[in-house]
Amino acid sequence: MAIGFEEIRKYIARDVRISVCFQDGYYHNYLMISDIPEHKYDGLYVYGIGMVNVEFSRDVYSVPKEQEGIIRGTEDDILASALEIVLYPQPREIARSTEEALLFRDLKPYLQIFGNISVVNREDWSFKTYEYRDDIPGEYDENYVYGVGMEDNPDVKASLKNLEYDTCLKKRMVVVLSKDDLKKKETKM
Repeated sequence: MAIGFEEIRKYIARDVRISVCFQDGYYHNYLMISDIPEHKYDGLYVYGIGMVNVEFSRDVYSVPKEQEGIIRGTEDDILASALEIVLYPQPREIARSTEEALLFRDLKPYLQIFGNISVVNREDWSFKTYEYRDDIPGEYDENYVYGVGMEDNPDVKASLKNLEYDTCLKKRMVVVLSKDDLKKKETKM
């Protein structure tokens, strides 16, 4: 069984911008996962998860004015980093080890190929950062996914540190894992 949007949304961090992208290149941007209407993308499947720079309105509290044939300029927008979730109507042909929970081995093929990815241990909050997805060892495969997010990368290259603007190049993807199925424990309580 493939990973559907209704499943992955439970694992996305609440405080990161989200860009939902489609196979035709069209996308919708959201300030946080809770801004996405509950059933909007049900029935669509995750094709990939990564980090991207996308346009967001500078004024998040008002609807943009109609432009009467004028193309809106960048003065109303800013580029900001976001967690990108690419959705397709058909699932990828990736076998899944279990349908009861989301294991890291099942999520890993969907993660971006390169860019810093931090794997965080939920039990003690220790982490290790990997530059490439394929560098992440199999020791995490049987761990349960607890969350997926993005944060500032303290180990960013010196050439990027002094940039005055936010960019996904200064971020790292964070995947929080647990040896126990914490989602199952929470529902029992």
